[in-house]
Parts: sequence; structure tokens; C-alpha cells
Amino acid sequence: MQEIHNQEKEQFRKLFEQEDIDNLEDRIKVLEAFLQHERHMSEAELIKIIKQRGMNLEPALVSDTLDLMCRYGFAYKHTFENGGVQYEHRHLGQHHDHMICTKCHKIIEFENEQLEKIQVQAASTYGFHMLQHRLEIYGICSNCLKKRLDTIPLMAAK
Repeated sequence: MQEIHNQEKEQFRKLFEQEDIDNLEDRIKVLEAFLQHERHMSEAELIKIIKQRGMNLEPALVSDTLDLMCRYGFAYKHTFENGGVQYEHRHLGQHHDHMICTKCHKIIEFENEQLEKIQVQAASTYGFHMLQHRLEIYGICSNCLKKRLDTIPLMAAK
């Protein structure tokens, strides 16, 4: 994974130099902090990670860099129904879907080849050429469900 991240960092550097985007070194620091964590994160979480690494970058620069990362394909911006905006690293050629807990907002990424085939088949059935898709399943994660079951009144137990 580190080799892939190094390649992405070099692509980022070349692209931003070609586009003459300012504050390149600070933006690379933002990218590096982002790539270190293979999970969804909010802008505020990324700013906190950057501060923990001893860097004091302006929040506006971090926000602008995230926007640029999305525009150029390094990140994907998710706006889930149950919460704020989350960013994730975009792995080209790799696809996954999401299960989102409506209680604690935990996001679980998963892959299921059978579901992928069904979606392609459904599109084909309707004469639709699918370019991309995303699947989001909303519910309650096992941790929140366990907590919930622990609090059910004895009279409601089976």
C-alpha cells in the first residue's frame, strides 16, 4: 500500500505543479496525513490529525486541498443521510459499498460480488448502461444493537 501511496503523492505533486496550484508543500502534507488513514474521515478529523503531527495549517487550506483532491480523483466526498460530509481515499479500479449505523454513524465498507452482478443485470434488463453506482445500507450496527438489546425491558423479552 505504501508504494501506491508514494505513486499517488508523485502524481499529486506533478499535477499540482502543472496546474500552478499554490502552497504545494503544505498541500502535500495534507495528502500525506489523509493517505495514512484508510477510513472515512471528516474535514475536522483530518485537521486534528494534522495538528497531532505537529503541523499548524489553516483550516481553509485543508478544506481547499480536500476539494482539489476530490476534483482530481484522489478522494471521494460522501454525504451520507445520517451525518455530515466524510472523505475517503479513492482507490482506482476498486469498488465497495457502505453500511451506515444510524445510531453511532459507524461506516462499514464491504464488497459483494453477487450484489455487483445483480446490479449489472438489473441495469441490463432495463436497457440501461451503468457508468457507476453506489449502495448504502442504513441500519444499526452489531455494537449498537447489542446495547439496545441489553436495555429491553424484561416484559418485552421473548
